[in-house]
Amino acid sequence: MAGTLATWGSAVHAADQFMVVPAPAELKWADTGPQFPNTQLVIIDGDAAKSGPVTLRWRCPSKYKFLPHTHPGTERVTVVSGNMLIGIGKRYDESKLTQVQTGGYLVVPAEAPHYGECTEETVLEVHTVGPLGTTYVNPADDPSKKQ
Repeated sequence: MAGTLATWGSAVHAADQFMVVPAPAELKWADTGPQFPNTQLVIIDGDAAKSGPVTLRWRCPSKYKFLPHTHPGTERVTVVSGNMLIGIGKRYDESKLTQVQTGGYLVVPAEAPHYGECTEETVLEVHTVGPLGTTYVNPADDPSKKQ
């Protein structure tokens, strides 16, 4: 067998390659910015500004609501911890929210408008492609445009 199974905080050896997988405590979280205020992000793999695969973690506080928006790439999302409600559509409709708990998985197709709420502090792991981007369905809902 050419490789070794990876676990957090260990090294992976395969033929002529070497990769270090950081322990969760070593991840350097940063504020997401004005489009998702009061949330944090860490890029685990890839370059968010370039074309290609990107893996990131997104952390949001309890009772954090995000209004309908889209992303250019398909998002494959695992709820690492916490609990969220998510819906697909161009307008926020509480009756169409689906609960996704710790360990749950969901796929949001590229350009599909989606919205939701983190009902408690929640960490999501997202696998997508760069470059990353967010467009709010209603530009007035974009927190980065509010003064």
